[in-house]
Amino acid sequence: MNEWLITEDLLGDATFYTDVEWRARGEQFHEESRLVLVIDGSALHTMLNYGGDTSEFDDLIESFGFWYELGYSWSVGFNVEEGYDYSPAQGSYLRKLQDPRWQRKARLVKDRAGHSCQDCGKGEALDAHHCYYTSMRYGFEPWEYPLGAFRALCRTCHEARERVEIRMRAFMASLTQNEMESVRAGLGHAHYWYKPESVSSFLAALGPEERHIQSGLEHLRLGRTDAEPL
Repeated sequence: MNEWLITEDLLGDATFYTDVEWRARGEQFHEESRLVLVIDGSALHTMLNYGGDTSEFDDLIESFGFWYELGYSWSVGFNVEEGYDYSPAQGSYLRKLQDPRWQRKARLVKDRAGHSCQDCGKGEALDAHHCYYTSMRYGFEPWEYPLGAFRALCRTCHEARERVEIRMRAFMASLTQNEMESVRAGLGHAHYWYKPESVSSFLAALGPEERHIQSGLEHLRLGRTDAEPL
């Protein structure tokens, strides 16, 4: 949950409390919750109280065998799902991909993509590709990731993307933490205002001469979206 909040820029001043820590506060709600999230000052507070797309949040909670409820407007309690099997999944990774929980997750990924490859657009047989894996020490199962961690890919793009992602991770090794954050934030902002393909064309056109810069800017102008200011 913490990783997802950071990734989606929803963390704000959100704070987690274990069930013991929460009960020590003497609050009126979440007496049976195993974990409580205080969201006062968080963008998640606005999403849950005033409307917003909570589908990814809902799915992530369900992926771990929990359900949630608001207590105060500023608190979310997470409760265990009755009958859920919390024991570690046994067997190989391939066997885990036969688990109904993974089948459900993969189906959601493909549904969100409109059953078309998100890299080439083809409507062929699709795989649900993990774009990243969390640290092995957490031992997350394949289905215990937010929907935003996946892309629906045809088999050809799936194989090719894995190689590209290795090169991307190798490139990140040349950047400082601040540089990585600047690149992430800059691309995110650019993709809001311009079509992603135009942003890519802009970057590819840049070079040492003024004509390269002007050529890149022309790609951006042609790719301007109708997005309203944030």
